[in-house]
Amino acid sequence: GLKPFGYDLFDQAVSTFSPITDVPVPADYVVGPGDQLRVLLYGSQNRNLPLVVSRDGVVNFPELGPIAVGGMRFSAAKANIENRVAQQMIGVRANVTMGDTRAIRVFVLGEVRQPGTYTVSGLASMTSALFASGGVKPIGSLRDIQLKRQGAVVRRLDLYDLLIRGDTAGDAKLQPGDVIFIPPIGPVVTVEGEVKRPAIYELRGETGVDGVLQMAGGFTTEADPG
Repeated sequence: GLKPFGYDLFDQAVSTFSPITDVPVPADYVVGPGDQLRVLLYGSQNRNLPLVVSRDGVVNFPELGPIAVGGMRFSAAKANIENRVAQQMIGVRANVTMGDTRAIRVFVLGEVRQPGTYTVSGLASMTSALFASGGVKPIGSLRDIQLKRQGAVVRRLDLYDLLIRGDTAGDAKLQPGDVIFIPPIGPVVTVEGEVKRPAIYELRGETGVDGVLQMAGGFTTEADPG
């Protein structure tokens, strides 16, 4: 009774889906309505201003008026506000950091246990939404998880990279309205006998015997490599 590899990742319920507040905000994070920017003024003035991005994509700065930041990457929004303060407020400098991030709505569809619409943190990634939906069904692919944005596939996530090598490079950040689609499982191969991880593995593209053995962890000490 060999089992398909990797699906037990979703067997245990996630303990919490608390908002993500303790991770650095990437420079390419896109600022949108509901995000909070914290502006620290120092110099001739010393104040801390929490500014929330409105539905129009602007923050209302007390002395400078509305400043458009919606749709900008965080690095560009930060530079925009800091430059405006330096140019228009004599003797004052600003340091802009990200406060609370907004909640966004994404779709998780295809071969997942609970398909539907989910509200996640603005810093959430593809795997965050997968866990929120209960994970991939055993008939769904772990190697071709698709992130669709405005109808086009912008990223393909191979969970084997995470499970076997601990590589999270393909785990893309989400944007409002994104669709995570899990297609049916692709071709599979059974590996049993004297290997470290006997199981049923999904193939991706042309894979030789050596590649399959690597997925299975290689030979045990009692194996006959011949």
